[in-house]
Amino acid sequence: MALEQGGHLTHGSPANFSGRWFDFVGYGTDPDTGLIDYAQVRALARRHRPKVIVCGSTSYPRHPDYAAFREIADEADAHLVVDAAHPIGLIAGGAAPNPVPYADIVCATTHKVLRGPRGGLLLCGSRLAERVDRAVFPFSQGGAQMNTVAAKAVAFGEAQAPDFTGYAHRVVANARALAAALEAEGLAVVTGGTDTHLVVVDVAPLALDAGTARRRLAAGAVVLDVCGLPHGAARGLRMGTAALTTQGMGEAEMARVGALLGAALRADRPGGEVRAQVAELTGRFPPYRSHM
Repeated sequence: MALEQGGHLTHGSPANFSGRWFDFVGYGTDPDTGLIDYAQVRALARRHRPKVIVCGSTSYPRHPDYAAFREIADEADAHLVVDAAHPIGLIAGGAAPNPVPYADIVCATTHKVLRGPRGGLLLCGSRLAERVDRAVFPFSQGGAQMNTVAAKAVAFGEAQAPDFTGYAHRVVANARALAAALEAEGLAVVTGGTDTHLVVVDVAPLALDAGTARRRLAAGAVVLDVCGLPHGAARGLRMGTAALTTQGMGEAEMARVGALLGAALRADRPGGEVRAQVAELTGRFPPYRSHM
């Protein structure tokens, strides 16, 4: 996916090694729906005959159609690599479709929604296993950090526990509640909602740019990321609900979070009042207390 359409820096940006070593061609989204334009993906694959098709993003809040990507990859005689860094925790909890039956390689992070230590994982079948192993070691990785390996084992163990399923589904429910609350505050929600933990919004309806919006939110003790918006639009705000869900917040709290964000964005001199309410809310849901 093209970077300006929601793709990731590691998917061919010239600032990243991926864009310096490989020739990437980006696909995009439908300008009316904001959803992946699969006809465009197919046309580009037929034209360029790539060795690999990468499915994944950093700010696309909907589920990819993995079956459609598999079909297009087969037509182009290409490998299908699914970057599941964002949804892997939802996949483990049964709250998102599983790409494994369709992909040649699935890569993902062990942090984010999976809630483990910072790190990564690669899944593939036996046909590519030796090549993948050698691409990791000795080509790019030295010795492993055993404390991190142990922490990953703990995270994988938690992901197999029955309560993790409830956590994953609550993450999605909270994201949808947050999207609805932000829409009620006058923000434009990209794609009209979300299927995942991600909510992406355009602040232009409030006569703001993303940089100003981020500064106003920071003054109110809310730290958010800025991301590109598709089809020539300005930058927007990207947020997720995994951490707040882990802290024990639910849909009622998401409604309040949305209201606090709206109040901070509309304030000419943000800070004090919103900051105090943020402190009160987070004080009732301290981090590092298990709420699986």
